[in-house]
Order: sequence, then C-alpha cells, then structure tokens
Amino acid sequence: MRYLPIKKVEAGMVLAQDILDGQGVMLLGRHQILNQEQIENLDKMGYPGLYIDDKFSEEIEIAEVIKPSIHSKSLEIVHRLFIDRMEEEDVSEQEWQIREAVMQVVDSLLENEEVMYNMMSLKNYDDYTYFHSVNVGILSAVIGAHYGMNEYELRILTTAALLHDIGKKFLEIDILNARRALTEDERRIVLQHPKLGYEFLRDNFDFAPEVYLGVLEHHECYNGEGYPMRKSGDEISIYGRIIKLADVYDAMISKRPYRDPMPPADVIEYIMAMNGSEFDPKLVEVFLRWVAVYPAGCEVELSDGRMAVVKHNYQGFVLRPIVKVCDTGEIIDLKNDKEARSITIVRLVV
Repeated sequence: MRYLPIKKVEAGMVLAQDILDGQGVMLLGRHQILNQEQIENLDKMGYPGLYIDDKFSEEIEIAEVIKPSIHSKSLEIVHRLFIDRMEEEDVSEQEWQIREAVMQVVDSLLENEEVMYNMMSLKNYDDYTYFHSVNVGILSAVIGAHYGMNEYELRILTTAALLHDIGKKFLEIDILNARRALTEDERRIVLQHPKLGYEFLRDNFDFAPEVYLGVLEHHECYNGEGYPMRKSGDEISIYGRIIKLADVYDAMISKRPYRDPMPPADVIEYIMAMNGSEFDPKLVEVFLRWVAVYPAGCEVELSDGRMAVVKHNYQGFVLRPIVKVCDTGEIIDLKNDKEARSITIVRLVV
C-alpha cells in the first residue's frame, strides 16, 4: 500500500486502511472502492491523505505499532472522557476503561517492539484533539520502550500521554478551533490546560501520582522556558519530557484549521534544531532511531529528479530507506547499494 495526499486520490482507488472519526467509529473500511463524493467529503473534513492499495505498491507492507482495533477503542475512550460530564458514578467505569486501553496499547507495543513509528496518521482537524491524544500516547510509548522503561513505567507514561490534553475539556471550543491568531487573553486561557488537566485527574481518579505529574509537565522545556512551572532538565519528570517530544511532533505533522501539516522530515529537522533547548537530548537520540523521517508508502523526490515510493525504512538509518522508482519500478537501497551513494531524498510529497 502507499500514501497519497488527498488531492491525488481518485475515484476507483481502493482504501488500504480503515478511516475512523474521532470517536473511533469507522467511516470507511479497508478495501472500500472510493467514489468522488467520498473523496470530496474526506477532503472537507480535513483528512490530508489516504493509504490506498494498487498494483504498484502491492508488495509494500507497513507494520503498525499497535493493532487497529486497539487504536479505535482508544479513540472511543478518549472521546468519551473529553465530552462526558463525569458524574460520580461514571468515574470508576471511566478509570477501568482507561487502564484497559493502556494495558492493550503497551502489550501490543511490546509484541511489536522492533516496529518503527512509520505511518502517516489519518485524522481530520475537527476531531484533532482525540486523534492527537491517542497518537501522543502511542508515540510516547514507543519512545519510552526504547529508552528502556519497564512495563509498569510504560503504563504510567501511556496513561499520562493519552490524557495529557484533558485540561482542554474545560476550554471553549471556539478558542481551541480558532482559525485565527488568539488574543492575549485567549492565549493565557489556553496556557492553563496542563494545570486544569492535572487537577481534574488528581481530584477524580486513582492513578499513580506520576500520571498527574506527566500531564502537568508536558509543556515544560528542557531549558526552563516552558510552562506552567518553568522547570528545566531533570527537574522535569521523564514522563513529562517524553510527552513533550511526542506532543510537539504529532501537533506539527497534523493538519489544523489554521495551517497545513508539516512533512515529518521538516518536523524532525525542527526537533534536531531544538535538541538540548526544548527537548531532552537523550530522548531525541531515541526518537531519531525509531521515528521514520520518510514514512513507508510515501512518495519522495530523489536528488536525481526521479520520484519514488518508500518501501522500507532502516532503524538507525532513517535518511537512507529502500525506495521504488515510480516510472520504472526499480528498487534502490539507499543504504546498501554502492551505486546509490550519491542519491539522496530531496523532499517528501505530501
């Protein structure tokens, strides 16, 4: 399968991945033959692209970090937590569901521990908060696992990451989805969401204290210039430092009402530039080994002018994947082919 920007998707193409809304409900299923109306509706909803199956990409297989059913269930639980009024009798049920979802995410990840974070996320901007929460939970777990966390620590991390933005449930939706620059007063309100989430979880749930701390600290910067407490370095919990990195990455690659998504390669360049200031260098090192700069299935432009689709990424050599040239079907191993040493990837087509 391969990824196509929504503007390149045509009627008659076959979906290679389920399309979910922010509640985890399937809008279109894998193997669906797309018609023009469906494509236009997905475009209006803000889906930046789709994975499709075709003859050219039939041998390109992309391993997913967690099972699709677990991703769907996690979306459903996060969505419910954001919109529920949280009557007292609902809290214990919500907590059980969160714990169950976290256990499934961590177990699925540990079963596929050598799988890279290697796919473009399919999400619409109206349901951005729910998709973002789940993606940050998954990516945080990937970073934590390869940083050396044990299963107990991974469950704490994943819980905090899934819930890191829960404080936004107390903010006005018009502010969260504003298609303009926020006023200074609105910006001050938004900056309160880590503290609001921390207090909400601490007062209503019985998670480990480190969960609440991870939520509170997810906007702290390694150099002390974050918020709300301006902590720095190891003063910030490892959970807060990991969630910070995952949060920034997923936010920047996401389509928002006020801007287009940035290509993963550009976001990774930003993360490298802010290494040691905004982000913990030890975590950036792990991130750069396990998050694909050019996700498998995506189209790229090579330095010799040819277009190709990424077929396989090498862990630790993310700039030198195996690619399949679009015009000829030629397979080029940018890491191991001696004849290809002068060829580089110029850009990702998104």
